[in-house]
Amino acid sequence: MFISVCIIIGVSSIIGYLAVKKLNLPLKVYLPPILFANTGNMGLPLILFAFGETGFYVGILYMVSTTILHYTVGIMILNYDKSPLEIFKLPLVYSAVAGVVLSVSEVEIPTALFRAVDLLGEASIPTMIFALGYKLSEVRLTHVGRSFLIGGMRILVGVMLGIFVVWVFKLDGVAAKVVILQSAMPPAIFNFVLAEKYNQDSKTVASIILAGTILSIITTPIILSFLMK
Repeated sequence: MFISVCIIIGVSSIIGYLAVKKLNLPLKVYLPPILFANTGNMGLPLILFAFGETGFYVGILYMVSTTILHYTVGIMILNYDKSPLEIFKLPLVYSAVAGVVLSVSEVEIPTALFRAVDLLGEASIPTMIFALGYKLSEVRLTHVGRSFLIGGMRILVGVMLGIFVVWVFKLDGVAAKVVILQSAMPPAIFNFVLAEKYNQDSKTVASIILAGTILSIITTPIILSFLMK
């Protein structure tokens, strides 16, 4: 799954770089929203609804892979000229890697600890949906045409590359459907959070996120109807 996400984000970075340079726009503001999708707040609830728990676990792997890249490659894009070692200071990267290692190695976690973490996990989906709605309620559209262009690129390029990866790795069943759906999500809210943290134009980034999310109201049902046939 990690390799699939790396290919999708890697190829998106080339396409996004060329597009942003062609439009003569600042890379640090416009490139991350093209690369990093909302695979958590929006992707996971949709996957749970459409494909059940089996798809949900695959969706988590996709989200964790995206998160690792967002908090490494994404931060390097925003801060490479100031502090290239910034990524090693972030606990989220280590916790994500630790979670993957524990999952792959099938280490048995003490029952009390497992139940506590499981309860937190059960609460995460409604919390994510609430957080997404709350954050978007504060956003205002600026540079409307440009925002919809970049937000649309995130969805269109993502879904095309998702289909490409499914074809290359001959994925099928729920795994294929989850990859396509996750790759077609609008820009992630964390693009705004990181833009604000690293003193970029966070208002423009927020506008792109809102525009992409509005577009996804149209595109997501179409993609879901295709995947659920």
